[in-house]
Amino acid sequence: MPIPSLSEKDLEAYRNDLSNPEKSTGELFIKLNGLYQRFAINEQLLADFEYVSALNSLESSYASKKEYFNKEIIELKRQFKQLDNRIVAAEQKLRHGIPEDLLVMDKIIAEQESIVEDQEKLNNAEAHIVEQVRKIDIEHGKELQKLEQQQNNRETPFKSKFSAFNEQIKHAEKGITLKVSGFSLLAIIGIPLIIDLFFGMIGLPTFSKSTNNIIFNHYLFLISLILMEIFFADKIRNRISLMLSISYLKDSLSTLDHLFSENEKQIARVEAEHRIPLAEFIKRSEVL
Repeated sequence: MPIPSLSEKDLEAYRNDLSNPEKSTGELFIKLNGLYQRFAINEQLLADFEYVSALNSLESSYASKKEYFNKEIIELKRQFKQLDNRIVAAEQKLRHGIPEDLLVMDKIIAEQESIVEDQEKLNNAEAHIVEQVRKIDIEHGKELQKLEQQQNNRETPFKSKFSAFNEQIKHAEKGITLKVSGFSLLAIIGIPLIIDLFFGMIGLPTFSKSTNNIIFNHYLFLISLILMEIFFADKIRNRISLMLSISYLKDSLSTLDHLFSENEKQIARVEAEHRIPLAEFIKRSEVL
């Protein structure tokens, strides 16, 4: 099943998760990584939408230009045919010899000169059209190559960017896990130690008094340590983990929220520029 794209509802749901003390940091990190993976779908969708929309506009412009010159060529062929008819008519007039009437002869000569002049004009017009079509084809080829290069240039940093996000989240989670282990150990050991020292001050056997029985000498510390591990250790670890993680998780969510907003703006720009809604593009893609 393909990964769905990121939505505003997903971001809002994660904001609520960050304010929920029942959520574990491990779960929050997993969800954060999942949100970035889903946002990668948004970025890929934008890249595809931008590419296909630009390609469609390019092909539409190219087809429009070709259609214009195709009409010019059809009109030129019509004029060449008319010229051929005039040539045939002039030849027929001379088929029976040169007329003796000078006025008629002058008309024939004038017609031939006109035919030659019109033929030159048509040849020049044909050469111009051929040159324009050649330029259009070359320009279209360059534009296609440029568009493909832009797409390729975008793919490489796009993939590396989200790979970096993923590594950054993993690195942050590992660093926080190490800190949690250290602070949790200090708390779990420190609290029984404080209890042991406190009761030692009121005369109970603790670290502050030496006896030959080591276990009896530290029984308050040991009992407190066992109780802490059984009843409070997980809560302490979760609490410390949340305290150390919440700032990073909120900053990461803020970064993702900014990236999501920029993605939405870019989609709106492409929709306005190429006059095609994203929903229509997605619908066509699903059909294909």
